[in-house]
Amino acid sequence: MALKEKLQKLKTLSEQKTQTEWTAYREAWKNAILDLQHTISNKWFNDYAENGLMSFATLPVKRVEPYIGEYMTSILEITLSENKFLALEPISAVTAAYDGKLEFYMLGNIHKKVSILRRIIDEKKHEWVIAKSHDINDHQKLDKQQLEKIIDEWLQ
Repeated sequence: MALKEKLQKLKTLSEQKTQTEWTAYREAWKNAILDLQHTISNKWFNDYAENGLMSFATLPVKRVEPYIGEYMTSILEITLSENKFLALEPISAVTAAYDGKLEFYMLGNIHKKVSILRRIIDEKKHEWVIAKSHDINDHQKLDKQQLEKIIDEWLQ
């Protein structure tokens, strides 16, 4: 997406939504974050937790963003058995190219970071995309195998 297209999308967003629509968007964003955190900790990586290889904690955090205002959400912190920590942190509910962004990273190592992006498909459905860079060719649908692969690479 070219700069002009991104700027146009942001302008259109600000002009088209009412405050009520932004409030609904904020609630949908918060729910999407909770759903993703639940999927990671209670579905995808539950077997690791049951075997004592990972543990999970949520840390409350307040965000203030243009369009949607102030809200409470949480950071998912994953503790690995080797006392290494990973975090899934909500960054922005509105981006120029996607409909929300989280960062997944290893604490203490700034080079071990990927973006997890939300793409709204319709009013009731969205998908998560994992992006290792800004290059669209590096964007893949997020699933358990992709997340496991990234963690495995980071532990090398």
